[in-house]
Amino acid sequence: MVLMRLISNDAERVRYSYQPESDGEPGILAYCKKTDTPTIEKLAERDGKSIFYRNHAFAMIRDTLSDPPEERLLAWY
Repeated sequence: MVLMRLISNDAERVRYSYQPESDGEPGILAYCKKTDTPTIEKLAERDGKSIFYRNHAFAMIRDTLSDPPEERLLAWY
């Protein structure tokens, strides 16, 4: 599970803090709308070398670009 919190949303990009398992220091992910490019600005403490949490977070950001939620808890089974 990943806790996502919107930091900013403008014409160029959207930025979220993301916190895997709602624990540890959150990271920051950005998504450039013009180039359709994800960027890791700061790696979350619990993310480590895995791309598992980031992939879920980036998918949510990409899927909600037209109306980004202020906060969302992503969970999967």
